[in-house]
Amino acid sequence: MLVDCLRPVPIESHPVSVQKYIVPTPSIDDLYMRIRRCIKLRVPGAIVYAMTRYGKTYAIRYIALTLKADFPNIVTVTFSCHKKKSPTEASFFSNLLRAVGHEKAETGLAYQKRIRLINKLLELLVASKQNLLVVFADEAQKLQVEEYEWLREVHDELEARGYRMITFLVGQPQLKHQKTALKEARQTQIVGRFMIDDIEFHGVRSAADAASCLLGYDTACYPTDSDWPYTRFFLPQAWANGVRLATQAQPLWQQFADAHAEGGFRTALEVPMTYFVRSVEIALTEIGQDGADFAFTPVLWKQAVADSRFSLSEEELFLNIKADSED
Repeated sequence: MLVDCLRPVPIESHPVSVQKYIVPTPSIDDLYMRIRRCIKLRVPGAIVYAMTRYGKTYAIRYIALTLKADFPNIVTVTFSCHKKKSPTEASFFSNLLRAVGHEKAETGLAYQKRIRLINKLLELLVASKQNLLVVFADEAQKLQVEEYEWLREVHDELEARGYRMITFLVGQPQLKHQKTALKEARQTQIVGRFMIDDIEFHGVRSAADAASCLLGYDTACYPTDSDWPYTRFFLPQAWANGVRLATQAQPLWQQFADAHAEGGFRTALEVPMTYFVRSVEIALTEIGQDGADFAFTPVLWKQAVADSRFSLSEEELFLNIKADSED
């Protein structure tokens, strides 16, 4: 059987090789439905939290793009929060101006930057012919009270002009502690605008979740208009012989379960997306040797999971959970 092994693009330029791709997962789908419902109900704000390396940043990028299918022309803004000893209003608004693509993000005084931001947002909202702005604040556990107040001013000014701003604070579980602390401090003007709902984001929690993720490699193509799914791209001969990643869910999940058990952890197994996709990438690009007789094996998956450093991540996660429980 003649197998077409001539890849349409160089292997080093593939999204998997450069680690710039997003595989839809059950957790992302669940998060999307929660966010979509918040938008439909006009919930002003919610916190989305998970431990580090669970793929929150990639999830919100995917969701921001997907929202446009359900809400055509919707205006979305995503910005990253930065930890600062003493946050300043000028730097805060510069950060938001960069997020909306303003050419004068760095110049001027704080009040001038604030005015520029409002005007830019109004420009985007008028062009959209909608009255809705959706904001994603990534690593939001780094925000301080002053920054929430500055964000509240933007929220209130847009509302006064007839526009609704819905904010999703995306970050680590400290967000829940911050919400509790703000409630106890009677900072209701912050909680009521930005923290109404709590949404926990999960990793891969079962072999069924793993199968859903792996199917993405068998169906997503690059280039997008080609017939080269990711799995075929890296293993063209094996693909021609019927090898598919989706059939490997149970063997791969078993290796994560074995590593979890060997570590002596008593918590339920939940694999952060970073380590799941890294294991698959290793299997495709570093371990897997394409050929007519190639097959994924438990030995291969064991090596991939070990090389992903999943076990080390569990140790770090355990220490973080223990530290939080002692606070």
